[in-house]
Amino acid sequence: VAAARQDVRDASKPAAQKPEPAKPVASKPAPAAVAPAPAASSVGFAVQLGAFGKPADANALRDKVRAAGFSAFVEQVRTDNGVLNRVRVGPVANRAEAEQLKAQVAAKVGIAGMVRPHP
Repeated sequence: VAAARQDVRDASKPAAQKPEPAKPVASKPAPAAVAPAPAASSVGFAVQLGAFGKPADANALRDKVRAAGFSAFVEQVRTDNGVLNRVRVGPVANRAEAEQLKAQVAAKVGIAGMVRPHP
């Protein structure tokens, strides 16, 4: 009976808090494991397919290249000869990727581009 009373008394006392084991926190993969987005890189490369004085000509080529499945864009630049509209594909993180992209574009679109630093 004394043991039963001891159990009842212990049950009425608040149980001492045991420290819970640390729970794993869901986290994102380490940044090093994820390739940085090319646009976020300070220096990358793009394949330039042409430079046009008329924006409509540049947009037409850009649309043709996009239709072939590439990420193409038009970049407007001021030169000594006026404003030019560069048609470029990419950007990618490094020159080796840009060289591969250049070969893919040449095979699919039929335009031999030039690898250029971007931006």
